[in-house]
Amino acid sequence: MKAGMTMVDVAFEVHCECLPCDYGFSLFRALANELDWLEEDADAGVHPLHGTASTNGKLCLGKRARLTLRLPERRVAQAMDLAGTRLELGSGLDIGPGRLRELVPFATVYSHFVSTGTADELEFLGQAAALLKAAGLPDTMIAGKAHATSTPEGDVCGFSLLLHGLTPAQSLAVQESGLGEGRKIGCGIFIPHKSVVAVGAA
Repeated sequence: MKAGMTMVDVAFEVHCECLPCDYGFSLFRALANELDWLEEDADAGVHPLHGTASTNGKLCLGKRARLTLRLPERRVAQAMDLAGTRLELGSGLDIGPGRLRELVPFATVYSHFVSTGTADELEFLGQAAALLKAAGLPDTMIAGKAHATSTPEGDVCGFSLLLHGLTPAQSLAVQESGLGEGRKIGCGIFIPHKSVVAVGAA
């Protein structure tokens, strides 16, 4: 990420009955078909969607579900063009109006899925600590549930991760830069978390 760049979230209303549970790469490709700059912009990321997993491998999205992109501020106007489009994904994902959200510097932040290239938890913690230290950030963290998603290049593995004890500047830094691999498919993107809690089920 370039020095001085401001990152923000753009959250869109979505209407979709269901998606495949392993939707990450397909969602990225569908978005990249609409936003021709998304694939090449290294700073742009796609938040994971939240819903309820069914027993038949589908993810059911509720009325409050949002499709959220983490983007350089200069991309906001272009991203807003997504409103009114339909992505051919699952039962069909209709994108509604978008809303700009500034990043908030909480002392504790959480990512649903961080990937450093290993499925071994101890290796993951060591690699995550090294990445944080290289970025000048503290490695006070708690790893949670293991996750995996598929791409044409192979499976991407990782864990949920909570970082705590951050200063406002550190919190914004890790939210802006993310951590690890797979930013386009929902990995390594941190959001504020109100407290340090068990993340094993997340």
